[in-house]
Amino acid sequence: MKFSSDKDIHLFAKHLVRHGWVFKQGKKHGKLFAPRSRGMVVVPSTPSKRRALQEMMATVSRIERQD
Repeated sequence: MKFSSDKDIHLFAKHLVRHGWVFKQGKKHGKLFAPRSRGMVVVPSTPSKRRALQEMMATVSRIERQD
């Protein structure tokens, strides 16, 4: 399954799925749901921002700290 056209975002999303996150495809963007329904991260399929990966990683970090 292809998560994003950006290889770094794709690899990060793949890593999260291996660790229990659930991926659901939307019309424009996919969504990754954290284990135990703690939160959700939007996965940009064609990121236009240079900082898209850093912002995604920061959101994942925030969600994981909520425990």
